[in-house]
Amino acid sequence: MNQWIAVGALAFVGLLIPLGMMAVSYLLRPSVPETSKRATYESGEVPTGGTRIRFNIQYYMVALLFVVFDIETVLLFPWAVVYREAVVSEEISLVHALGPMLLFVAILFVGLAWAWRKGAVEWAQNPGQVGAEVDRP
Repeated sequence: MNQWIAVGALAFVGLLIPLGMMAVSYLLRPSVPETSKRATYESGEVPTGGTRIRFNIQYYMVALLFVVFDIETVLLFPWAVVYREAVVSEEISLVHALGPMLLFVAILFVGLAWAWRKGAVEWAQNPGQVGAEVDRP
């Protein structure tokens, strides 16, 4: 038997089972349309207002910066363990071990300086900044 026939049969069964389950579920489920079933459930409270709420972009900027610097920390720990053993056993010189990581940290530092200059790390605006934005045409 050709190996591709087995792969095709496995793909067919892999698609057939979920589609069959959805079809059986669609045929057997009770259908009782009501407006209360389509309403948003908010812990038993009656929903008020619209669903289109505008969030401040600052929340997303802080979250992205957190993710970037969290990943930096995750990358620094294994690097420190691996290169510590390599430097102690004299397999690699200290300059060759520190060079790439110092470059990595320098690039992240430049990114932090840029974000700081753009105001991405400021949680709330100063009163002077608010007045300056209002005066703009």
